[in-house]
Amino acid sequence: MFSFFKKAGPAPSPAEAEAPLILPEGWVTKPASPPPPAATLAPVAAPAPAPPAIVPAPVRPVRPVEVPAPVPRVTAPAPEPASEPAAPPRQGWMDRLRAGLRKTGGSIAGVFTGTKIDDQLYEELEEALLMADAGVRATQFLLDDLKRRVKDARVTDPQAVRGLLIDALADVLQPLEKGLEVGRFTPTVMMVVGVNGAGKTTSIGKLTRHLADSNQKVLLAAADTFRAAAREQLGVWADRAQVEIISQEGGDPAAVSFDAVNAGRARGADVVIADTAGRLPTQIHLMEELKKIKRVIAKAQA
Repeated sequence: MFSFFKKAGPAPSPAEAEAPLILPEGWVTKPASPPPPAATLAPVAAPAPAPPAIVPAPVRPVRPVEVPAPVPRVTAPAPEPASEPAAPPRQGWMDRLRAGLRKTGGSIAGVFTGTKIDDQLYEELEEALLMADAGVRATQFLLDDLKRRVKDARVTDPQAVRGLLIDALADVLQPLEKGLEVGRFTPTVMMVVGVNGAGKTTSIGKLTRHLADSNQKVLLAAADTFRAAAREQLGVWADRAQVEIISQEGGDPAAVSFDAVNAGRARGADVVIADTAGRLPTQIHLMEELKKIKRVIAKAQA
């Protein structure tokens, strides 16, 4: 067989291999430079161990949350304000008088619930009369009269003392019982007096309405020139009863009363009612003013 590779020659002998190299004359040979020292290799640190692989935990599939559709906000209507309780019907003058008499009678009747007539009974009766605004003098007079009646009748039952007290009260009030005489004088003049807050102006309004309903022509005199808005208050009552009124801003009470009497006579009034300022009996100068008003009214009627 033929080979495409060249056959190698014979191997050189060791002598031939070690024979020196013969150079031409004139050539200078340089010693071969020593090989460079091997580079010092820095110690290589051992590779750090690889961190443990983090295997992610299996994730549950998130279930979508169903969001409810927005509900339209409904505004509740504002609560209606609580209505104030209706005021009790206003009592008339007679109703208040009856209620006061019932209260006074009840307090006095409670005194006679004991079993005997003694000083304690009279002390309780005195307290009840004073609380009923009977007055000190009237109370003392009634107690003295009652003790005399109990002694004369030889009463021993406390319930019988109550009947004797009723008789004593009737005897005291009977002389004061007088009818309202309208027409005796032309005009009939009434002067209303009293302490502050006693209800003079209100009583005048009710009396005026009563007389007007009885076909009496009434004329009012605003002689209370001291209290603020006294003329306006009396004017309201005059408008309600549809009667005339005589008033002077800042005028003298006696002068207002005098003009009212003369105006009533000229206009054919049946009754002239003069309203006066409230005063206490201890206010001497105001009591003198009442005397002056009375004198002036008498002069106008002459």
